[in-house]
Amino acid sequence: MSLPLRCRVSRGFTLIPLSLILFAPFSFKTAAAQSCQSLAAALEPGPGIKSVTSAIVPAAGAISAYCQVDILYGTNPNQNIKIRVGLPLNQTDGGSGGVQGAWNGRTEGLGGGGCAGSLDVKQAIRAGYVGSRTDLGHTGGDCEPGVNLDGTYNMQFIQDFIRIAIEQQILLSKRLADSYYEMHPAYNYWNGCSTGGRQGYLLAQELPEELDGILADAPAIFWTRFQTAQMWGQIVMKQLTGGPISPAKLEQATRSAVQACDADDGVSDGVIDDPRTCHFSAAANICGAAAAPVQNCLTPAEAKAIDLIWDGPRNQHGKRIWFGLDRGTDLRALNSSFIFPLGVTQFHWDEHNRSFDWKSVDMSGYAQVAQDGSRNIASVTDTDEPLDGFKQHGGKLLTFVGANDQLIYPRGVIDYYRQMAARYSSDGKPDFSGLYSFYRLFRAPGDGHCGGGSAGPVPVDPFAALVDWVEHGVAPDSLMAKGGLAAPGSGRTRPICLYPQTAIYNGSGDIDDARNFHCGGTLETPAVVCADVLAQYKNEVKGHLDYRGTGVNAKTCRAVSRDQTAKNR
Repeated sequence: MSLPLRCRVSRGFTLIPLSLILFAPFSFKTAAAQSCQSLAAALEPGPGIKSVTSAIVPAAGAISAYCQVDILYGTNPNQNIKIRVGLPLNQTDGGSGGVQGAWNGRTEGLGGGGCAGSLDVKQAIRAGYVGSRTDLGHTGGDCEPGVNLDGTYNMQFIQDFIRIAIEQQILLSKRLADSYYEMHPAYNYWNGCSTGGRQGYLLAQELPEELDGILADAPAIFWTRFQTAQMWGQIVMKQLTGGPISPAKLEQATRSAVQACDADDGVSDGVIDDPRTCHFSAAANICGAAAAPVQNCLTPAEAKAIDLIWDGPRNQHGKRIWFGLDRGTDLRALNSSFIFPLGVTQFHWDEHNRSFDWKSVDMSGYAQVAQDGSRNIASVTDTDEPLDGFKQHGGKLLTFVGANDQLIYPRGVIDYYRQMAARYSSDGKPDFSGLYSFYRLFRAPGDGHCGGGSAGPVPVDPFAALVDWVEHGVAPDSLMAKGGLAAPGSGRTRPICLYPQTAIYNGSGDIDDARNFHCGGTLETPAVVCADVLAQYKNEVKGHLDYRGTGVNAKTCRAVSRDQTAKNR
């Protein structure tokens, strides 16, 4: 991958256009080039650096030898963040073929998942990037220590997990690149999904000038609100059916919903294009009903529970608190006998009480727990600030989210995108075109969390699209996607369109061939947006619906509700 013409200050040297480097070997000598062995000394002594080691890792398989730097960061005895930076070998250490040594001139920060970090940087090294990762200040994926046994918050743990570790990861990796190669990186990137996606958004919000491009897929933003909602289905089932509904029945309800709404977009392909427009009721699967399946039909209580899981949590006044798991989404991840541990932990964070029993909460009490979380800890965790500095810096943020993500509730990501579209518009109403110069969201129909277990085709290489956008100004209007369980073995391809557009069938040709689709239309109809208006943040128990930044108002939504009621009669 070559670098375009772009000048950066190289420490100790005259400005050199990077394009000149491409036409000949890296020609200038570094008078005092660092070796990997001596690189650790570049960070010692320094604020927050408790220890640092550096050593060359021998080549193994497809991974060339590289310089590995391990840092223990902390400003007090209770803060111990591990950060690993992997650097392709520079000229001094025998690297070759890149801009300097084996280096391609770029950095790539890599994200974590769930409550866990990672120290595996090989993904970036393989492609010639300086790669970095962190353990987020703790071992493993347990976030229970965010609340102390005495009921106080362990803010060191929480802040390290949410922001400090990844911010230091980026700053220290860039600092090491400067020292090791004696030149600044030409471009700096972030690449993460789920928690790694949330981390990308936080870096855009809090370190807006440090990164040029951020790939933040399935971002776990609104951490407190969606993690709390992960327990909604368990509460519903406990109250209505006495416990979890069998996985086979949940799976059948999902298949029935897909069958009912699949063709709404004009193509029967085993995928609901926009699940928000599907209003299939699980009551159709009640044993004895005309359309009920022969196997895995439902009791009336089970059908009601599934409908409530699809609808999402509401307060006693019927106001939506957060989103549901959309029809077509795999319900089993959060609603089986295995209770998703992050949801249980979040209830403990909401109530700052590690002994709090989620089973003590019924449907009518959910709103209080949600409000407690919003008021107690969400302002620390939820990564919902604007992108003013990142936009001004000229950074590029690219996100894809599965329309059937079973863990992070894709409507939350779309809601944030809508809010930013309103913020950066001229009249305060959502104008998505106002985002396209720096922030692009792609919604993948049928896709699950980070592309896993997806019925629909999954974007092939969104990171490459981000790099092309940052370095060549080629802004992606769609992402090429391939595969999917709905058409196994077909090699299905499909464009994943820039929100709020969707892929529209041209009317002829193979529906498994992307060439027979084009991006167009808009998914932002009043019916869709009105259904996504939430109760006021931090006032979930009694708050009114908050229409700010939605582009619709109460009058419009009342009319939509009347029309929907008339259609259902």
